[in-house]
Amino acid sequence: MIPPILLLLLTVPGGFVQSKTEDKRLLVSDQTVLHETVQKLQTELQQLKAEVEQLRQSKSASEPSSSYVRWGRHSCSGGASLVYRGFAGGHPHNETGSGASFLCLPDDPLWGIHQDGYNSYSGWIMGVEYEGGYFFGSNVKNYDVPCAVCLTPHQTSIMIPARNACFGDWHLEYDGYLMSNAHRHRGESDYICVDSHPDIIPNSQNNTDGSVIYTVEAVCQGLSCPPYVAGRELTCAVCSK
Repeated sequence: MIPPILLLLLTVPGGFVQSKTEDKRLLVSDQTVLHETVQKLQTELQQLKAEVEQLRQSKSASEPSSSYVRWGRHSCSGGASLVYRGFAGGHPHNETGSGASFLCLPDDPLWGIHQDGYNSYSGWIMGVEYEGGYFFGSNVKNYDVPCAVCLTPHQTSIMIPARNACFGDWHLEYDGYLMSNAHRHRGESDYICVDSHPDIIPNSQNNTDGSVIYTVEAVCQGLSCPPYVAGRELTCAVCSK
């Protein structure tokens, strides 16, 4: 018969060793499960982020919006976001050809197939200069005109001539003065609304007299006067709703 004390010495240590081994196995197993759980949660989180971004883009694409050109400024106003900024471009004021519209040319052009050098039968576009414009609070004469293409969260944008405020519940994007080519010049042009606090293109006061804009006056020939006044410069407003 084995003495009780010897039996205790033989059984108790083995019991402790077995218990510690099981604890270690359980601990390793717990760490593996925890690692797998963390990886699974991280994967699910990335999937949720992708779904949220997709929903955000879908919502943004479905929201109403409209765009306009802010002539005379490098930036947009209020809640409008900048699409791009650039330089006002137009055709030579004393030429009858080329386009009649003023364009906002981006400041980072990209070129396709091209051949440098002027062609007698190509259209021309050049920088637009301020002429006149003594109502802007600063002398901008002969400087080139900047522009910005803006995106507003409103569905419709319009330019209202002869007003520097919007009608009703329309939102004012900016106000200014109506400008165009001079009536004595051979070339036709659009009427554009130039911001009442215009910027300039730095170092551009060269007076090249290529494409130019002047303020527009009311002429009482077929135009009701009043409310219009002969020889008075017209304001303008760009409004959205």
